[in-house]
Amino acid sequence: MYTTYEIPDYRPSLSGSDIDAILNALSQKFSERRSKHLGYPYNLDFDASSLSQFSNFLINNLGDPYAGSHYATEVCSTEREVIDWIMRVWQCNDPSEYWGSVGTSGTEGNLWALYLAREALSDPLLIHSAEAHYSLPKAARILQIDALKCSVGGSGAICNESLKTLIHANRHRSIILALTCGTTMKGAHDDIASCISALDEVGVEPNRRFIHIDGALNAMVLPFIEDVPFGIRPTFQHRIDSMSTSGHKMIGTPMPCGVLVARRQHVNKVASSVSYLRSDDTTLMGSRNGHAVLAIWNRLMRLDVPGFQANARNSATRAQAFADTLRIAAVPVLLNPFSLTVVFPKPSERLVQEYQLACHDNLAHAIVMPNVDTGLINRFTNAYITEWTSSSPEKAFS
Repeated sequence: MYTTYEIPDYRPSLSGSDIDAILNALSQKFSERRSKHLGYPYNLDFDASSLSQFSNFLINNLGDPYAGSHYATEVCSTEREVIDWIMRVWQCNDPSEYWGSVGTSGTEGNLWALYLAREALSDPLLIHSAEAHYSLPKAARILQIDALKCSVGGSGAICNESLKTLIHANRHRSIILALTCGTTMKGAHDDIASCISALDEVGVEPNRRFIHIDGALNAMVLPFIEDVPFGIRPTFQHRIDSMSTSGHKMIGTPMPCGVLVARRQHVNKVASSVSYLRSDDTTLMGSRNGHAVLAIWNRLMRLDVPGFQANARNSATRAQAFADTLRIAAVPVLLNPFSLTVVFPKPSERLVQEYQLACHDNLAHAIVMPNVDTGLINRFTNAYITEWTSSSPEKAFS
């Protein structure tokens, strides 16, 4: 005999017109707020109209991107095109030696990379920058990996001498080294080459280390800018094991998503067959968003390398002009080389809310993405400088 449960009403029933009105109001709100967005590294300069034709389909990339599944409404072949394109950008010389997938975010890429590292090494220790994204220490807690923070310099990049000291003190352990290409708050770039040299100097052999690059934003910026020093360039020409990026950042998609590329040898260690999928289990999520794959593919194909080069170059130029305008007004500013992140003293809560600024302690930052045009920058800097000059601010940058 079945028991019937009554579900209490928590709000009045809505008519179709009520629902439409709520959704229309949200759309209007988003449109207005989009025009004053400065604080987060989201590229809002996209047109998703060509993707709307897929809105009535459940597109699910089940299983391994290289095997697909029985499910017909999937785009695993398109996912492989996305991965191949990004592998070329990140200089994976022999694609057969690498594996990749499209996931929910850069955070998922970081988590899966650390899982691959844990399975590849014996009793590993994670070392990450004090300014690494919060997802890295969180992933270490989830995976029960011991973790240590390494101090940073004034730019926000990892301090190599401190790194050597940490590695030397733990030289008996296997090391997972997580580096950042574009730190969250200051847009700093850890020097990948120098950090790998630190492992070499201390004597942590290649079979006792795993190097992951969190390139959520700038792994899709630096490859398209000229004269970037090799040490900070996000490339598998360094002896790294994995790298992740976000699709909704420099690529520009209408939903959060991300891409992870790793050496195939590490993925093979964790792969297991799933017979009812006719595929291998090589990803964190069993069901993966095919709409995100199409959104990334659409951007990569339409922009191609010249488009990304123009976006990176123009954004960097506007970021420099942004910083210069504040400096002329005696505002202390940090803009790291080849970065799009302009850091300055935190303004009033009114400006923080109006321009959706990201803040930490007494600092705020604006990130000059391709949608951040000169008009938006001028409106903000005029308002900021007016506050700055009238409030007797502290002149020292910290």
